[in-house]
Amino acid sequence: MMQTKHFLTEAQLESLNSPMRLAIIQRLEVDKEATVRDLAHRMGKAATALYHHIRELEEIGLLRIVGERKGTRRPEAIYAMVAPYLSSAKAVKTKKGRKIYSRSGGRVADAAARAFSSAVQHGDARFDGASRNAAIRFYVLRADKQKLARLNQLLQELEELACHSCDEGEEIQLSVLLSPTGKKQDGG
Repeated sequence: MMQTKHFLTEAQLESLNSPMRLAIIQRLEVDKEATVRDLAHRMGKAATALYHHIRELEEIGLLRIVGERKGTRRPEAIYAMVAPYLSSAKAVKTKKGRKIYSRSGGRVADAAARAFSSAVQHGDARFDGASRNAAIRFYVLRADKQKLARLNQLLQELEELACHSCDEGEEIQLSVLLSPTGKKQDGG
């Protein structure tokens, strides 16, 4: 049976700093399995632009071949992630891992901003009501240990909900960045 969580190594985390490789992983998080041609179609890219990245993700241990489908000229490999959930929890325990992770945060934020902008420009965004699919929230707050624990509990619930995608319905992107501001708390 396939494991449900894969702990990324520093090298695997580094490989996801490529916007194309990150997009492939994000696409497979939704689609679960796909050929290169399927991915290219869904991502609006040429298949030739993906082969190098797919091969690299497979070699570094993030993708695996789960089957084969008849192609127009030859059989096509069907790819899936090594696990439904990728965790950076182990990679960020080192200084190098944290540095890589900080770059990853920037890449994810950039991708989220592009997706949000595109949805708004194309008229796909709904900003209110129970069917809202677009929102921006930015909070700066003070959180004592109790409040921080509650925020992390809510983030854990959100993560569990997000990891169990529906087979039907609208595809949305949810990006969350939680960060200290870097400002030290007053001593008095």
